[in-house]
Amino acid sequence: MSTKLQRKFEDHLESLEAAANSEIDLRDNYKLYNKLQRFYTKQGVTFTGDCQTDYNMVVNYLYEDLFAEY
Repeated sequence: MSTKLQRKFEDHLESLEAAANSEIDLRDNYKLYNKLQRFYTKQGVTFTGDCQTDYNMVVNYLYEDLFAEY
């Protein structure tokens, strides 16, 4: 797990894991989704401006950061 992500969002890890597993839609918690989008922008991600594509990108990066073994 990305320690930077874990540190920054430690209070929301349960929600993030649920979103990464497609159990919840992060857009229902707009404040958290916005924070995640800013976090990944600072990590160098360039978003497209399309709501659905950008959401999928956030969830994909989130899944990778939470569950990928490097």
